Amino acid sequence: MLNDEQLAAIIEAGYEQRGVEFKSAGDRTDRAFLANVARAVLALANQRDGGYVIVGLSEDGIDAAGTGLSDEQLKQWLSFDDVTDQINAYADPPVRIQLGRGELPDGRCVAIIEVAEFSEIPILSKKDYPKRIVARQLYTRSMAKPESSTSMTQNELREVIALATEKQLARFLETAQKAGVHLSQAETTAARDEFAAQVQIARSSGFHLNATSPQLVTTIHPETFSARQIPFPELIPAVQNATVRWRGWPFPWVQRPTSGRDWVGEQNDSMHPETWQFFESGQFLDCRAIEEFGPDADGFLDDREPINGYLPIWVPVLHFTEVIEFAGRLQRSQFAGERISIELALHNIHRFVLVAAHRNRSGLHGTYAYNDDAWDYEILLTPEEGLTNPRELAVDAALDLLQRFNWRGATRELLQGIQIEAFGPEQP
Repeated sequence: MLNDEQLAAIIEAGYEQRGVEFKSAGDRTDRAFLANVARAVLALANQRDGGYVIVGLSEDGIDAAGTGLSDEQLKQWLSFDDVTDQINAYADPPVRIQLGRGELPDGRCVAIIEVAEFSEIPILSKKDYPKRIVARQLYTRSMAKPESSTSMTQNELREVIALATEKQLARFLETAQKAGVHLSQAETTAARDEFAAQVQIARSSGFHLNATSPQLVTTIHPETFSARQIPFPELIPAVQNATVRWRGWPFPWVQRPTSGRDWVGEQNDSMHPETWQFFESGQFLDCRAIEEFGPDADGFLDDREPINGYLPIWVPVLHFTEVIEFAGRLQRSQFAGERISIELALHNIHRFVLVAAHRNRSGLHGTYAYNDDAWDYEILLTPEEGLTNPRELAVDAALDLLQRFNWRGATRELLQGIQIEAFGPEQP
C-alpha cells in the first residue's frame, strides 16, 4: 500500500502514471461515479503489477476543487466488504483489492484502492453501465497515455497475453518441481571482462551518482556478450515493459529517458536519487542513493565507535526483491532460455549500522555495524527461477548482507514478513 511519502512523490510528478489513476472526490453511493472507479480497477487488474486508484485526488492537481474527501466519503471508500462487493459486481473473475487511507501534503485525505494483477486469467467486465462500462470487454491501461480503455494496440494485447502465459508456465514449473522434474540449463560462456569494462566506463562518465556516496548498485546482464544484442529502438520499451511497480514508486524510474551511443538511461534527482542505463549489449546498470536515516527512537546504539550512516533492514529486502523480479522480466522478454547474472552491491557503507526505521517496530537492541566499505553478491538466474523464485532469492541475498552486520536476529521468516507487508502475499 502507498504510504504518504510515496503519495507525495506521485503528486510531485504532476501527472497520472500507467499504474496510478486519479479520481476526484465522489460518493460511493453515486452509481455513475462508482462505475468510473470500477472501470479503472478492471483496467489496472489487467496490467502487470496492477496499480492504484486514488479517490479524492483531482487530475487538475492538489489545489483543485475535486481534491480531498469528506469524513463521510472517506468512511464510504474504506468499507472493504461494501467496496469489494460493488466493484466485483462489474468483474469476472473477481478482482483482488486492498483499501487504505492516504493523507495529502496539505492534510486532506484520500482513499487508496490497491489493485492486484489478475491471478490466472484476465478480468472481463461483467455488466454494463451506460457510457461507463460495456459488458464482456477487456479493459487495460494504455501505454500511450494513462487512461482506462478497451481500445488496445498490439502492445497492450501482447502484454496481457504474455502475463497470462507466464502465470500458466509458472504453475507448470512449480508442479514439475514438486514432481521432481527439473529443466536443464546448458552452460554458456561468460563475458565478464566485456561487461565489467562497460560498467567501468559508465561509472566514470559522470552520468551516475557520485562514486563516494553510499549507494546500492545493481548490474544485470546475460552470460554471453554481444555489443548489439538488442536493437537500439527496442531498449526503452524493454525497460518500460519490465518495470516493477509493487510499491507505487517504480523500479526503475522511467519517465523522461535520455540516450547515448549505445544506451538509454535516466537520472532522477528528486525524492529518491537514482540513475540507470540499459545498453545494446543487454546490460542494465542501476545506481541509487542509500537515503539518510537516523537511529531508532527506542533502539540501543553503542556510539563509542564512529557511525557513518544507518541502513534500515527493509531497504535491502525490498530493493533486492524488485531487482530480481525486474531481471526475470527482462530475461523472459530479451534473453529467453539464457541464464543472466544479477550482481547486487552496496558501496561506501563502512560503519553503517542497522536500524528498524519503521513506526510499527521497536528499535534493534544492539549496535550491528558493517566494517568494510562494500558488499557484493551474485545470482545466476535461470529462466525457471526467474518465474518461480524471485522472493526467495531476494531473501537469500538480504540474509547474506544482514548477517555480515553480525545481526543474529536476521531470519528468513522475519524477512519474508517484510516482503508480505510491503508487497502482499505471493499470488497463488
